Amino acid sequence: MQYSFIFYSRKKLARYVGHLFFTGAILLLAACAGTGPGPTGDTDTTPKKELPKIDPEIAASYEAALSAMRAGKTAQAERALQQLTAQYPNYSGPQANLGILYFHQNKLEKAKAAFQASLKINPKNVVSLNHLGIISRNAGEFKQARTYYEKAALQIDPDYAYAHLNFGILLELYMGKLSEALGHYQQYQKLTPKEDIEVKKWIVDLGRRAKK
Repeated sequence: MQYSFIFYSRKKLARYVGHLFFTGAILLLAACAGTGPGPTGDTDTTPKKELPKIDPEIAASYEAALSAMRAGKTAQAERALQQLTAQYPNYSGPQANLGILYFHQNKLEKAKAAFQASLKINPKNVVSLNHLGIISRNAGEFKQARTYYEKAALQIDPDYAYAHLNFGILLELYMGKLSEALGHYQQYQKLTPKEDIEVKKWIVDLGRRAKK
């Protein structure tokens, strides 16, 4: 599936969007929980609530929901994820996946609401931040998009490759900051296990233009 807001050769980006939350279903259900930021707003110093053990049936339902997403069975996936958000309100993974599901259907307001709900549970959910950055970019809210990417790629998880990729696209195509964009493309390449040939071309092209 490709998205209208990805221009020129950057259409390849459609392959990356939402990729992370299609894998590791049980890990996502268990790991994406949080109690919110601490007193300063940037460090979580509050005691963690003890999270419930994962019921194998719920974990199986989560995997079934992701399988339905992969197969394009959107109604089935939506029902399953909504049930999971009700049963496991302390986990941000199901909300984030709902956001991805709506995002792929171009239901951007629903997607935005789901990603924001995910962040209320876990403010460090970089996948939700990454997608909110894309939604903001598409709406022409470039400063807001930059804030989301900076949180995901610089403050929370500098090793999250997809935020660097999207940040680079924002900086290059929408903000004209070529040198900064180049750095994020290069960082993306460093973080991916296999060199991306398309992004390699972008780096060569941008390197030439940034010197002018």
